[in-house]
Amino acid sequence: MRRYGIRADIHYSAEENLITAMLELPGVKRSDLRITMSRCPFSRVRQINIAGVSRPRLPLQGQGVRERKFGQFARTLVVPPETKPEDVTITLEDGILTLKIPGGAPAEAEQTQEIAIP
Repeated sequence: MRRYGIRADIHYSAEENLITAMLELPGVKRSDLRITMSRCPFSRVRQINIAGVSRPRLPLQGQGVRERKFGQFARTLVVPPETKPEDVTITLEDGILTLKIPGGAPAEAEQTQEIAIP
């Protein structure tokens, strides 16, 4: 089965300290969607993983024009390290999956450091 990425708009509001992610999932049923939270073993970054499958509604046999994507999809969003699953608000409405994630404590500004190319 083919895999593809999900298109998304992601916004951070400093006033509300809130991250809002809106992902396009037209025609995807809740039962075909899985949302998990994990820590990347390589970078140790906390992340939300959105994965699922989009199924075609028209028969595959015959001739036609197919512009919509079908198959397995996945998207990973990096979230603040203190984020817990119960902190995330999720809605799925009109083919748009919306996640609202608290922004967490602000990080201290760091001076940019150059890495030399040998």
